[in-house]
Amino acid sequence: KKAYRKMAAKHHPDKGGDPEKFKDVQKAYEVLSDPDKRQTYDRLGEEGLENGGGGGGPGDLFDILAGRGRGGGRSTGQKKGQNVVHQLSVSLEEIYTGKTRKLRMRREVIEPGSMSTCETCAGRGVQIRVVRMGPMIQQVQEGCRACEGQGHRFQSKQVQEVMEVVVPKGAPDSYKLTFHEKADEIPDGVPGDVVFVLQEQPHADFKRKGADLYLKRKISLVEALCGFRMEVTHLDGRKMLIKTTPGQVVTPVAYDPFGDADTTEWETHLGMDCPDLETIAKADTDDVEKLKHVIAKGQLKGKGVSAFRVKDGRSQFYRATAEEVASSMVESKGSTLYTLADPAKSAAKRMMLAVEGEGMPVFKSPMEHGNLFLILEIEFPEELTADSMAMLTKALPPPLHQSNVQDDDEEFDVLELKKIDPVDSYQRTLYDMAGDATQEEEREQGPGGVQCAQQ
Repeated sequence: KKAYRKMAAKHHPDKGGDPEKFKDVQKAYEVLSDPDKRQTYDRLGEEGLENGGGGGGPGDLFDILAGRGRGGGRSTGQKKGQNVVHQLSVSLEEIYTGKTRKLRMRREVIEPGSMSTCETCAGRGVQIRVVRMGPMIQQVQEGCRACEGQGHRFQSKQVQEVMEVVVPKGAPDSYKLTFHEKADEIPDGVPGDVVFVLQEQPHADFKRKGADLYLKRKISLVEALCGFRMEVTHLDGRKMLIKTTPGQVVTPVAYDPFGDADTTEWETHLGMDCPDLETIAKADTDDVEKLKHVIAKGQLKGKGVSAFRVKDGRSQFYRATAEEVASSMVESKGSTLYTLADPAKSAAKRMMLAVEGEGMPVFKSPMEHGNLFLILEIEFPEELTADSMAMLTKALPPPLHQSNVQDDDEEFDVLELKKIDPVDSYQRTLYDMAGDATQEEEREQGPGGVQCAQQ
C-alpha cells in the first residue's frame, strides 16, 4: 500500500504525471490487494486476469509498483493451429462487479511419444502418382492418404480442461478474452487459441453507453416542479436514494443519447455568403438536408467543411474554421449561408440530470467510474379543475401568451386544439405530394442522389 501511494502520487495526471503509467499503478494495486485476484495472478500471470491465458511474467505487476515498468512480449515464427471462438453471454451486473467463470472445455491432445514421420510420404504430406493416358505418362501430385497430408502420424485423445474466464470490470461489448495455445494440438506447430467473445445482455432497468449508465423513470408533474426522492438499486446491489436539490425544476430534454450519432446543428444566415473562403466542392442541388448529409456521412465527411452556401439551385462548400467563417461573412443577395452551430449552444440543449461517478467502472481503470444519467419522462395530468388552475396560476410565473380577445369576437377565428398523430397525417398526404416533385428531381439529378464536384 505504501508503494502504491508513492507511485500514484508520482504519476497522477493532475500533478503532471503520465496517465498511462497511473492507470498501470491503479491496476496493479487493485489486483495485488484482492486475495482472489492475487491468487489468480500468482498462478496464471497478468493475462490470466484478463484473458485467462499465460501471463506476462510474475514480476510485471510488482515491477510497476516498484517503478521498473513492464516486461516485453513474445513472438514466435511457428505454425499455429486454428483458433476456437466461443460467444460468452454476460450480464451488466457481471461487467460492473467483475466475474470469474469456470468453464469445462474439450480439446484434442497428441499422445506423448506417439508422433512419427509418415513412412508412406516420408514426411512430405504428398505423394507422386504416375498416370498413364494412352501413349502419354503423367505424374500427378496429391495429398498423402495415409497421414491425410500432414506428413506425420500420431495418436490423439480428447481431454477435458477447466478454464477460468475472468470478466474484467467495465469490459466493453464484444471484448475478446484469449486463452493462448489452448485449442487442439497439431503435430507440426503450436495449438491455436481459445477466444471468448463477451456478449453483453440487455438489462431490465439500466442501459449502457461506454462507461455511462442510463436509467429511465417516469415522474409526475408535481415531482418535476417540486422535486423528488427516488430509490434505486444499483448493479452491485447497493441501495441508493437519488434526489433533486431544493428548488430544482426538472425540464424535458429532447436529446436522445441512443439516437442518431450525428447531432450536428446548423445556423441559417439569409442573404449572406463567404466568397473569400476556400471552396472545397460544388453541387447542382439546393436540397439542404441532402447537403448536410453529404457533409456528415457522405463524400465530404472529415473534410473540414464548416459552411455551405445555396444560391440559384446550386451549392458551394467551404473549408474553414468557425472563426474564419464568422469574420468573412458578407451580404449577398439571393444567397443563404449555413454554418455549423456553436458547440457550446448544442451542449446546453443536451444537458441531463445525472449522478456523478455512479456509472460503470472505466475499462482498465476500474477505480474510475462514468456517470449515471436519468432519462425522465414527465407525466402530465389529462385535465385540471378550475380550482387547481387558479392555484397554479398564482404559484407559477405568468404565461408567455396572453390575449384579451373574447370568444365571440367576429374579427377572429376561434380554434381549439386536439390530438392528431403526425405520422398518420404525413402519410395521408404523402401520395398527393410525391409524384411531380420526385420525378422532376430525378430528371435534374439522375440516379445516385447528390454528386459533389470537389475542387
